[in-house]
Amino acid sequence: MFTLLLLALFQVSLSQRLMGSLLKNHVPQENTWKTIFVQQKVDHFAFDRASHERHFSQKILVNLDHWKPGGVLFFYTGNEGAIELFAQNTGFVFDIAPAFDAAVVFAEHRYYGVSMPFGSLNESFSDWTKSRYLTVEQAMADFAENIIWLKNDYLNKNDTRVITFGGSYGGMLAAWMRAKYPGLVQGAIAASAPVWMFPGMSQDTAGPYRLITEVFRDAQSDCPVKISKSWDVITKMGGTKTGRSQLSKIFKTCKQLDSDGVVALSNWLNGMYFDMAMVNYPYPTSFLADLPAWPVKEFCRRTNVSDDVITAIAAGAQMYSNYTGQLKCLDLDSDPAGDLGMTGWDFQACLEMILPISSDKSVDMFPDEQFDLKSYVAYCEERWNSAARPFWLKYYFGGGDGYDYSGYSNIFFSNGRLDPWAVGGTAIIPDEDFCLSDCPNVLIEDGAHHLDLRSSNPADPESVLNARKLEVEAIKRWTSRTATKVEL
Repeated sequence: MFTLLLLALFQVSLSQRLMGSLLKNHVPQENTWKTIFVQQKVDHFAFDRASHERHFSQKILVNLDHWKPGGVLFFYTGNEGAIELFAQNTGFVFDIAPAFDAAVVFAEHRYYGVSMPFGSLNESFSDWTKSRYLTVEQAMADFAENIIWLKNDYLNKNDTRVITFGGSYGGMLAAWMRAKYPGLVQGAIAASAPVWMFPGMSQDTAGPYRLITEVFRDAQSDCPVKISKSWDVITKMGGTKTGRSQLSKIFKTCKQLDSDGVVALSNWLNGMYFDMAMVNYPYPTSFLADLPAWPVKEFCRRTNVSDDVITAIAAGAQMYSNYTGQLKCLDLDSDPAGDLGMTGWDFQACLEMILPISSDKSVDMFPDEQFDLKSYVAYCEERWNSAARPFWLKYYFGGGDGYDYSGYSNIFFSNGRLDPWAVGGTAIIPDEDFCLSDCPNVLIEDGAHHLDLRSSNPADPESVLNARKLEVEAIKRWTSRTATKVEL
């Protein structure tokens, strides 16, 4: 049972990890938006007076530098973290705003950042009567209310066309906003959104780890071999006091490792490989950590420092944990992506946003771990004193077989070939037949996790430039004032 609980804990932790002149190089800074707090209902779906009168402050970021009446509203559906993190890493919407006379808005997701329904993080998660309002449906209702208020009051232009944007979980929300609120949202750019990765859908649960292994192999052919060998060596060394002391010294951990610390080290390395593949961008970034260009390649290069597999892996890990050289030790209890909301995502990934992932050492570089839904749900329900809904999103959004978007339209799905989450997205279907009309489905050959939403950069590969051009063309179609008829 203890092993199953460790697996459940790890699966939750892993899930947290969720242009030309037109596309000029632009990196938005904190001073490129105005911060506004709006009053939002805690419960959008209750009709009693007490619920109707219970509100909280939701943060939204607004940029009107290029807004003109008749322009478009670009609305980013916030994901699992402080909204500034996503605004700082989604320069594409700022890049193209001038071409559409667009207002740019980033809305913070409830229970993340400072948008806490019950004042503070601790209080909002103090018991199930307060945490129960953290659902996809409630968050989408927040965004719908935001759009209504922005159009009718803030912009004073209620016929403004709206395009939602989002990456990863935010990409799911962007797509689902178009699907569930088509009267408010004319189209959606959904980048790296694993919309078909929920329990009960036809899926490849081992796919993410297999893809990560391929990415590391492409960087250096023997790199996955070293990583694969390291797991058993770490376990063996962790079985003795002398071995644990050696691991602590080699990896420069802040605390001497005990038996639990060895497990924590293995989990940290596992998460590091996953995150590194996600942010395997062609230029230096600081999205999840301060990293160089093509960090997977640099990691593998650094492992060449020694024939000793543990020394080699530790050398590569230093690149991820301390690329700037400012840290004195490796703190296994910290997360470089400090602005991501681990508590909120723990809750969501446990009870509604369940994304099953397994590993198979016969085809990937990771230890065997089979996702067990029954054990996972049992752990999560006990942890949160709440009932999980593992199959709900399959029916609410995805249709009975998991691929039925036949009633949806005007959603642009992009996935990166280098992104582990691509195996849970529309990349697994090579055409647009899964939706009613106009759902471009683009696989970015040299793209990692929602690279297309980042600001234009001279190092951008041709595949991402082409994807952005297609996205711009789709937005033009969807925001045109000329009505088009869908032939059924």
